[in-house]
Amino acid sequence: IRPSQMRASFGGASGARKDPTKRPAEPAVADLAADPVASPERLRSALRRGALVVDVRAADSSELTNKSTAPVFEVVDGSLSAPYDKVNQTIPVGALGLLQQEKSAPLVVHCRSGARAGKAIAFLRGLGYTDLTNGGGPAVVDLREAYADAGLPWRPHNMGSVMRQLFDPKSSTFTYLLGDASTGEAILIDPCIDQIDRDLALVEELGFRLTLMLNTHCHADHITATGEIKRRFQGTSKAPKSAISAASGADADRLIVPNETIKWAGGTRSLTALATPGHTSGCMSFYDAYTGAVYTGDALLIGGCGRTDFQGGSAKTLYRSVHSQLFVLPDDTIVYPAHDYKGRLRSTIGGEKSSNPRLGGGKSVGEFVKIMADLKLSNPKMLDVAVPANLRCGVPDE
Repeated sequence: IRPSQMRASFGGASGARKDPTKRPAEPAVADLAADPVASPERLRSALRRGALVVDVRAADSSELTNKSTAPVFEVVDGSLSAPYDKVNQTIPVGALGLLQQEKSAPLVVHCRSGARAGKAIAFLRGLGYTDLTNGGGPAVVDLREAYADAGLPWRPHNMGSVMRQLFDPKSSTFTYLLGDASTGEAILIDPCIDQIDRDLALVEELGFRLTLMLNTHCHADHITATGEIKRRFQGTSKAPKSAISAASGADADRLIVPNETIKWAGGTRSLTALATPGHTSGCMSFYDAYTGAVYTGDALLIGGCGRTDFQGGSAKTLYRSVHSQLFVLPDDTIVYPAHDYKGRLRSTIGGEKSSNPRLGGGKSVGEFVKIMADLKLSNPKMLDVAVPANLRCGVPDE
């Protein structure tokens, strides 16, 4: 297998995108005939032939498997995240095409136990893919040794009580809800104003009290929800606090400095603030050593990075930030970005170091600067509205 392979989002150059994190209840079309889970011998054969491993699960605590005494989220190094859509019975093949051009090349598809993988394989076969193996998932005990023998052991990540990945189709923004059952506290990372009702309803449904809202940077493509959420709780003892990098120049209840420890859940959980400027001058990534995950904002995306041509951005600075702050984390650290546009949900530090076409694979700072200069991007549609509002903690101009 190519151990550097990564994960996927939803496609299209414009307009609202499908939500790859959505968990529909019932399929709307007749079920496709699903492929059965492979035998250990068949899985070993596919992996020996260099199969790309495709993970069709969600990428959060809704996908936990039981291992020893605690449920964990388990990941195979280098797998491509291409979540299965139960309603349409599809996976985002745009993401798959980024890494696997030949439909005859071997693919191992897995979920948690193999059921969704089998249906995803039926969909792929209908598109002309021919060398497909149902790799089951971490819940299939008989296959764990086959993965390990190929140098691809399941890497456990303790998600705590709850970690939910949410998606705003309009801006292709991921919001992250982290919750702690023992204290009842929850925090949000990069909440969007258009998704306030959804996010607050989920917090209530899960029985949490929102105490902190973090922004990775001053966004230019959407307005943060922090100001409006604070307004809704105004005058109560339940008002959550907002936080953003001091270097962003934005207003917030808490201005974060590099390497600051952000404690929550009564001090039992924490995030480390990593200064990762370059996309903007005030970008922060938040590293959760407990779960083995990092929330990278726009500094590091799946197979890419944020633009560097406005808001104090600098390609040289971003290169240094990613290499000195993010690429030094353990290779199996899960990368949770602020955006994706091809259906992907997550990646890993090791995968990005090896295969990120802009920042990985041993690219020099000079090569990266040229790549970014050649992009010639138009300004975000929300730029003139979002940035002024986000400098005021998400309060739009009157």
